[in-house]
Amino acid sequence: MKKVNMMRMACLFLLFFAGMAAACARGLGYDLRKGYGEDYTAPDGSLVTHAVQREFPMEGEPLYNVRVNGAYVGLYNDRNKRGALVHFGSFEFLNGHLMTIQISYHEAIRTYEILPERELNLIKVEQTSKNSICITLSEANQNITLVVNGELQREVLHLFCNSIDQNRPNVPDRTGYHCYKEQKLHYFGPGHYDLKALTGDSRLMIEDGWKVYLDAGAVVSGQMAMFGTSKGTKLHGRGMLYTTERKLVFEANRSTGGDIEGILLHGHRESCWQVAVTLTQNFETYDVKILSVRYASTDGLDVVCSQYCIFVNTFIRANDDAVAIKGIKDGPPCSHLTFCKMQLWNDCNTGFGIGAGNETSLYEDIRLLNSQILYSYDDPDYHEVLDERAALTICCLNGAYYRQILFENIDVYHCERLVALGFQPTFWFGAIKGDQTRPGGISDVTFRNVSSPNNSGSKIANKIRLYGWKRDDGTPEKWTEKVRFWNVTIEGRKLQSTNDAAFSETEWERVREVSVE
Repeated sequence: MKKVNMMRMACLFLLFFAGMAAACARGLGYDLRKGYGEDYTAPDGSLVTHAVQREFPMEGEPLYNVRVNGAYVGLYNDRNKRGALVHFGSFEFLNGHLMTIQISYHEAIRTYEILPERELNLIKVEQTSKNSICITLSEANQNITLVVNGELQREVLHLFCNSIDQNRPNVPDRTGYHCYKEQKLHYFGPGHYDLKALTGDSRLMIEDGWKVYLDAGAVVSGQMAMFGTSKGTKLHGRGMLYTTERKLVFEANRSTGGDIEGILLHGHRESCWQVAVTLTQNFETYDVKILSVRYASTDGLDVVCSQYCIFVNTFIRANDDAVAIKGIKDGPPCSHLTFCKMQLWNDCNTGFGIGAGNETSLYEDIRLLNSQILYSYDDPDYHEVLDERAALTICCLNGAYYRQILFENIDVYHCERLVALGFQPTFWFGAIKGDQTRPGGISDVTFRNVSSPNNSGSKIANKIRLYGWKRDDGTPEKWTEKVRFWNVTIEGRKLQSTNDAAFSETEWERVREVSVE
């Protein structure tokens, strides 16, 4: 009997897969109305989709349709500096269940690129008509970026394929907003919420030991913050927190612990940092999405004078630094920071940047591991002009020491300058003044298993700029030294020595002990 049941299950799976394959083969036609999605839950609970909340201030009509196993996903959007609509949406499914994702575009798809290609675990990707593609997968918590017709600065789609949360809190009412004091829980069910209208304040302060849960389909307008919290304080769920104000979407400040898991944080329309972790220890993020496409100063994640923090499987898109590690005057070191399985996209400045606002004196033991730079562009108005910008950057404005920095297993899909490490007198044409009167140096930096396969065609494409500091103004000399490039490949060729053309911007007078293996 057991053998017969297993055979039946295998047959059902094959029939289901064949049905999905047939659906894919037909392609998906574009219908503007379908871009707003639908609220749907599969009979077996394996899939959940959500319609766009009508109160959300869309910037235009959806230019994509996304259908998963027959149900449409609601797509939100915001307008970037180029005037294009960047789309994003999410759905939830049970890990291990086969999902067929059909995507249609309002125009012909001449070429397409799925990012990050090497990292994603997809079963199949194929173009099914002149304006549609089909993706099959069964692994959840993957973030898929679709670039159509090579237009990285136009109508890109970010699709977040979330797991159904198995740790969703047990509450008596899953509709609306509830504050459950006995559980120390703020719960937001599916729907749209304005924090100011709901609580009288557009920012919700998460008290120590409390949790905030944004259920799948919840869209909350406002900001949230943790001040002085300890471990056990948490913001999580599968919903979205966004703001249309010039304020941080979320911050953790002067805390000894806190976590974010699963949610989407979105800075909409306004230009402002999105997420900041300041003077904080033991903060962690998992499966979080951070997204703003407005220009500029929309840093995705700023980590300021913090220690022992971990960021895992975090998607960040910003129109400034995607990740910026900074310091404040007389602040403690930025140290023991680990970023793993990051997906970073910056339309301006740097993908992963250490320094710039660096008034603290030490940056130590900082690691970017097993991550992808999807796209890194220097500046839309001053392209190729600003020499401190790169996908992977240390930019020191104020004398400080940088040591034990590791970039390992990094795929850079599209960038301008690849690496820049060094010291600057000012930033942004003198608007931000530096102070190199303090001592400093950059030492013990490793780039291991880094690849950048594409060339943008610019004069700074894939360049590696290393530079120190020497001026006739009495400021201390500073060296960039002990920099290692191990198994670094650019446009398919492995770096063999510092004579490679990639190092043509390096200023060797204050650079030493650079090894290439």
